[in-house]
Amino acid sequence: MLKQGNTFVGICMDALIRTPALAKADPWIEATRALRFSIGMEPVTQVHALEHGTIWVLSEKYPKLQLGGASTNQGFYVYGQIEPQILLAAASEALERFKQGEADLAVHPRCGTNLSVGMLLTMGFAFGFNLLLPRRLPNLVMGAGLAAMCSSLLSPSLGAKAQKYVTTDIPMNLSILGIKTQTDWMGRKTHFVQTQYHS
Repeated sequence: MLKQGNTFVGICMDALIRTPALAKADPWIEATRALRFSIGMEPVTQVHALEHGTIWVLSEKYPKLQLGGASTNQGFYVYGQIEPQILLAAASEALERFKQGEADLAVHPRCGTNLSVGMLLTMGFAFGFNLLLPRRLPNLVMGAGLAAMCSSLLSPSLGAKAQKYVTTDIPMNLSILGIKTQTDWMGRKTHFVQTQYHS
């Protein structure tokens, strides 16, 4: 691999050089990928995308299955009633589908990113309406209602954009090492899909 040095520009160039061709269509993705790589976020964003892809694959096969997940830079947790072998097969299928170009698997409508974006929008709109409207109780209540309404209308699409450009990346540098079943602090079974990032 061509090395560009340890400067910020060099690190960004290294990230662009090793980027897979299928994701090069969008310059915004390239810019955010270079930034994530330069600050060390690249492994967790790829694991986050693999977590979403795995949940999508499982949702296609088992529509009534209710699952949740959380990502780390070493792998991801899946919460819910699922057999480890089925989960491992779904993660492997998701990784293969990503490598075949199904980048849309990285964005999931129930991701915590959407919730975070919604909370930020609500706070921003509430603050803005509070500044614009006269300071009387009916106006404050109306401002809070408008803030919640505007946020609920905008957060799904902005949350999906935040996932696409900031919190996930196509997992082209990941391999799946295995799965561990653990018990959380409440006694519930959780599964940890262990991954390895190859730089």
